Amino acid sequence: MKATFTIIALVFILSVTAVGSLYFLQPGPATHGFTRGHIYTVKKLNELELNFGGWYITWLGDTQFYMSNYKAVLALFSCDYNLQDTLYGKLRFADGSRRRLETLKREIIAKLNPGEDSFSSDGFVTLADATGRMVYTYYYKNRFVYLDSDLNVLRNGQLIDTNSVAKIEVGEYREGKYWARTVSAPDEYVNNRGFSDGKYLYNHAGLAGDDESFNAFNLREVLDVYRLADGQYSHSIYLPKYKNRKLIDFVVKDDLLIALYDRHLVTYQLTGKEVIK
Repeated sequence: MKATFTIIALVFILSVTAVGSLYFLQPGPATHGFTRGHIYTVKKLNELELNFGGWYITWLGDTQFYMSNYKAVLALFSCDYNLQDTLYGKLRFADGSRRRLETLKREIIAKLNPGEDSFSSDGFVTLADATGRMVYTYYYKNRFVYLDSDLNVLRNGQLIDTNSVAKIEVGEYREGKYWARTVSAPDEYVNNRGFSDGKYLYNHAGLAGDDESFNAFNLREVLDVYRLADGQYSHSIYLPKYKNRKLIDFVVKDDLLIALYDRHLVTYQLTGKEVIK
């Protein structure tokens, strides 16, 4: 009997120890030096599974939107905003929108950051409106630049995080006659991708705020929204994960958000309601 009580006591102690260890080992709140303000929710509307992956969104029409493909460069897909009336087609020549953005990116880096390390100044371009205005957002630091079609700076904007300097280290790789510069220390993406409708910049954020736990942050995609008129932060959007897939691309049209997760399209209505974190 005494042996039985001893075993029960040991099992109880080990159980409590295991639970306590899991509690103390779980990720706590972030410590990135910023918090998010108004948080808006979304309401899921429709979803559509595509025949294959590799897509990206190229153009928004009045009644339909269009996508091209990284791998099948002549492939074209279109559908309406209810994810109906779908059409798979074939282009006569490869879509040039990505090449255009890469060209603009090189020109912007050369103008804004002459002589600066290319990794530190790396970022992405989003076209803001039909006039050719654009936004350049840095991957590794809390800055974006609003430019006109001649690459004149209209406004410098600062993101809400505190990463004013890119936290990367650049090294060299040599093998025989081949040489290349690479990132030698782990790079931390502050900003992943973005979209602009000419009024707002929707930035797909890579960092959790101090009032968000890592677990909660990793369960959703966070879009921080900035006004292009004054460069100030407006609000954030919490976008749920879709079947544990990463957000590949997204666009916003009025109060409709179209999200692309590899082979899946999902549409959400922006409700504008603040939620508790």
